[in-house]
Amino acid sequence: HPYIYKIIFATANESSALVIRPFSEKGTLKDLIYKAKPKDPFLKKYCNPKKIQGLELQQIKTYGRQILEVLKFLHEKGFPYGHLHSANVMLDGDTCKLLDLENSLLGLPSFYRSYFSQFRKIN
Repeated sequence: HPYIYKIIFATANESSALVIRPFSEKGTLKDLIYKAKPKDPFLKKYCNPKKIQGLELQQIKTYGRQILEVLKFLHEKGFPYGHLHSANVMLDGDTCKLLDLENSLLGLPSFYRSYFSQFRKIN
C-alpha cells in the first residue's frame, strides 16, 4: 500500500523480533510538529514545548486523508492496527506512511490499551 512504510529486513525467533526500515531525513509527523531533527536525542527533541508548531490546514487534510485511507485498507483486510500516534507516521515528501504494523502480529498491546481498559463495558 502506498501509505505503509517499507521494511528492508525482518526476522523473528521465540524471544524477539527485529525490523529494519530505511532512515528518513524528514522524520515522523511528531518530528514535524516539534520542529525536531530525527537524529537528535529523544529528550532534546520532545521536551521543549516552546518549539511546538501546528500543522497548516492543507497538511491536516492531506495527512488525515492518507492515514484514513491506509486504516480503511487495513480494516478491510482484517488487520488490527492499534498503534496510531504521531511518532508512528513517517513523512516521505508530502506523503505520510504508517509504521509498526508488525506490533499486533508480535502480540504487543495497543498504544491506547491503558485508556480503553479503564472502561469496563468495552471489550
